[in-house]
Amino acid sequence: MATDAETQQWARENKASWDLRPLVEVHEGQRVQVGFELELYARLPDLSSEEEQPMEALWQRLREIAESLPPLVAKGARIEVDAFEAADRLRPETGFAPEVMLQARLFHASDYFTPVGESDRRQMKPLEDRLSALGLRQKSW
Repeated sequence: MATDAETQQWARENKASWDLRPLVEVHEGQRVQVGFELELYARLPDLSSEEEQPMEALWQRLREIAESLPPLVAKGARIEVDAFEAADRLRPETGFAPEVMLQARLFHASDYFTPVGESDRRQMKPLEDRLSALGLRQKSW
């Protein structure tokens, strides 16, 4: 794993950002927040860039960051990272600049359908603080 300083530099160079949203499922006919969806983004380089990094290499770096986060989440929580998807992401927040996205879900390990409580929401603050300390910005650069 890279040092914090190396990750901060990488995040600046690749305009890495994050977003965290409620993970909502329907259980027994009711909409229930069962966790959180975490998305990490890194800007794809211009095609003219001399240091063009493959999309998968950017995604792997985002995965390292995501997998370093579980100790910050409440005991009994689990993070599940989706498989790599070779597709550009275009978001209005970035002026539709192409990005690679890593998507992960954070939820209770013991019972997926356990509703999120206030203590679970408070546990997201250290995670958000850690992502910011690593140089990633919330939503976009």
